[in-house]
Amino acid sequence: MTEASPRAARARSRLHPRDLWEVAGVGLRSRPLRASLSAAGIAIGIAAMVAVLGISASSRAALLRQLDRLGTNLLTVSPGQTLGGDDASLPEGPPP
Repeated sequence: MTEASPRAARARSRLHPRDLWEVAGVGLRSRPLRASLSAAGIAIGIAAMVAVLGISASSRAALLRQLDRLGTNLLTVSPGQTLGGDDASLPEGPPP
């Protein structure tokens, strides 16, 4: 006996779209709790991502509004101290 080539084995194991829907339907009907918990987990994950992105966007917008109210001539930057207590220095140009 000869073994089938990997390509032939792959071609035999392919599901047609109709078969795929049938297998999915059987899986959903046989384990409804698992399916609903998976759907709830996906929904919670998407909601968490939307919340994180919304909070960061609103925080950025609030900060930019506050800086716009101050005006450009009121904002000054000066060097502070390093963690060791030494005087820090600021770079001359913008960061790369």
